[in-house]
Amino acid sequence: MLDDTTWERWAKHSEAVSWVWSSSAGHITQGMQVVLLIWTDGYWKLPVGMRLWRKGEKSKVELANELLSEAAERGLQPNYVLFDSWYASRRILNRLEGLKWKYVARIKSNRLLDGESISRKWRHRFGQAIGQLKRVDHTVRIVKDGRRFFVTNELKLRPVEVKQHYRRRQQIEETFRLLKQEFGWGGSSVRKAKAQVAHLHLGLMAMCLAQHAAYTRKQSVYALKRTLFCQPIPDQLPFWEDLLAAA
Repeated sequence: MLDDTTWERWAKHSEAVSWVWSSSAGHITQGMQVVLLIWTDGYWKLPVGMRLWRKGEKSKVELANELLSEAAERGLQPNYVLFDSWYASRRILNRLEGLKWKYVARIKSNRLLDGESISRKWRHRFGQAIGQLKRVDHTVRIVKDGRRFFVTNELKLRPVEVKQHYRRRQQIEETFRLLKQEFGWGGSSVRKAKAQVAHLHLGLMAMCLAQHAAYTRKQSVYALKRTLFCQPIPDQLPFWEDLLAAA
């Protein structure tokens, strides 16, 4: 799953802070934005790669393309790659097709399918079609559901299956919520971008360790946190065996 997240951070001098669009606030603000790629089976949420976006440097699509390339080099073979309409660019779609990876994504209504805007292709609430998106080098299936449009290169998927797959994208929203609420994302005030990236990676490592510890104790990550806070301060790092297993 591929997505990005933003949080506000006001600072006069910080390499990691830029003017960013905040979807939750609905306006541009000073803050930080991260592009994240994760693998999940519905329970485990494992980070595959992360990039810090900074204004004036590489675009989020370019960063996402780098993450996908790195995942392929590591031998990752996902069943499906899920992402929203921001990343449904021709570059990402063509890259995934080149890797022979199947994807399911939202797509903007102004995209052209066989030369016609998909927003004008169906008069009714539901619809589907197979065709060629402009500047995309392979055949896709477009599914309409009310005002939402989906795209996939798995042509045999039925519309209901396309929507079922896309709903699983909520896993990355849960991942962002965990990282921000439980593992310190957005909580560092260091100025150097390198230090901020190190802090973000420590949050990802902590999330992986917490998932492993929660799984072995048959708890949720949130229940594990409550358990930890009820314990006395240890002489050494708790769950040392989990750290060794993750390493």
